[in-house]
Amino acid sequence: MNIGIVVSNLAEIFAMIAVGYFVGRARLLSDRASADFTAFLMKVTLPCTIFSSMIREYDSSLIRDSLLIFVLGIVFFGGGMLLNLRISRWFRVPEAKRGVWVLSVSLCNIGFMGFPLIQAIFGDDGLFLASIMNLAYNMMAFSLGTRIICGNAEQPVEIQWKKILFTNVNVGVVLGLICFLGQITPPEQVMDVVEAFAGITTPLSMALIGLSLAGGKLSEVFRDREVLTITGMRLIVMPLLAILILHFLPLPAGSILAGVVSVILAMPCPSVSMMLAQQYGADVELAARAIFLSSLCCIVTIPLIMLLI
Repeated sequence: MNIGIVVSNLAEIFAMIAVGYFVGRARLLSDRASADFTAFLMKVTLPCTIFSSMIREYDSSLIRDSLLIFVLGIVFFGGGMLLNLRISRWFRVPEAKRGVWVLSVSLCNIGFMGFPLIQAIFGDDGLFLASIMNLAYNMMAFSLGTRIICGNAEQPVEIQWKKILFTNVNVGVVLGLICFLGQITPPEQVMDVVEAFAGITTPLSMALIGLSLAGGKLSEVFRDREVLTITGMRLIVMPLLAILILHFLPLPAGSILAGVVSVILAMPCPSVSMMLAQQYGADVELAARAIFLSSLCCIVTIPLIMLLI
């Protein structure tokens, strides 16, 4: 991997975050703008980006790597939640905060920040693989993750498979796989529109991260012990553990699998932890603070993790 290219791409991405931050601090957009742009990103531009990356010539090695990264996703996200459930007890995380703590440490911002960063570093091949890993992520987050965040709830938790499967991002993945496997090329006019929207994804997602950072208060998050341990575990311990495990796995020679998985697992805390906390009455404030601090600190930790890959 050319570290110069990686550093250059990261510099561009963090410059976009800085633009969003200053726009937020200057209050150039309304309070609703962030929510509306986020919905547009997740429902339109991100699915277009994923679909566009899958319109390519057939490559059997991508199919092999896709199966491997799906399994790795199940292992790292599912196994991570089970491991961190145990670790949360070692850290003596209060029962009321344990579910959010476990999800915030074990899961990551794979879609909102991970996809654009992976594409910038590894190109369309990397985005293709990250999209497949995202399927495993959703399965683990909304099944095992839901059960963990509900803790000792007396009522049985119903897994909402419709929410897991029928997202716009997953639809983009499935349609892209159909075109890839069947070697179907959509009309040029259709692809022009898809690629135009896809080109918006990276600057929009990074600017939105900057907007979210502009509204946070550092004085509050640095006084929260659980937020500090979540951030350290999420940005340092989990990616280093992943790199160590991947080093000993017999992955295909010349594959970008290890790099893609390592970068994904170096991402900050996910919004899904806050979403599930809101839905099931868990500690929403802890989830929000963890997202804020980890998103801020990842500007430093991600380049450092990249040096180890």
